Amino acid sequence: MTEPDIEQAIQRVKAGGMDDYATVVGAYHQRLRATLAEWCPPGVGVDEVAQFAFIQAYRQLDRYRPGTNFFSWLCAIARHQLLTEIEALRRGARNRENYLEHLLTQQLHEGAAAELELNDMRMRWLDECLQGLRPEAQTLIKQRYGGLHSVEALARTLGRTASAISVNLFAIRAKLRECIEDKSAALSRGGPGTA
Repeated sequence: MTEPDIEQAIQRVKAGGMDDYATVVGAYHQRLRATLAEWCPPGVGVDEVAQFAFIQAYRQLDRYRPGTNFFSWLCAIARHQLLTEIEALRRGARNRENYLEHLLTQQLHEGAAAELELNDMRMRWLDECLQGLRPEAQTLIKQRYGGLHSVEALARTLGRTASAISVNLFAIRAKLRECIEDKSAALSRGGPGTA
């Protein structure tokens, strides 16, 4: 189909002959798709942009000046739509990136809050476990860790050897660890009175 034939079809469309627009689309469809394929980045559908360009060209056909290059005019409409599609892709990518960043921040915050809550719970369990020790063991722990006395200083104060104090402290710490692990396991199982 020649350019004059296409121009005549365009004039008939302007005069109300809608069926003649199929002639225009048929004449330029493959050429427009080929042009768009060169311009389109991944993620933008060539067919969608071409279809939109033909629809917009039809709606704006009264703006087309007969005798000028219809295909160039059609390409300008398609290029505008393509730029709109690319911007929408960029905006979508930014939105996804912002959303992922928000989710990551939220998860980190929730994880930190859960860790703080767990640490607070462990401290409560430690207090409860300390209360379950014999009074002598409680005193030894308080002197060693509360008063920050060295093992040697405690040995001199209590009239015992440093090795005996170390062994005693090791046994007490093992009992405390076991008590806290039991409370943690009970919490994991959903046991009563652990929260």
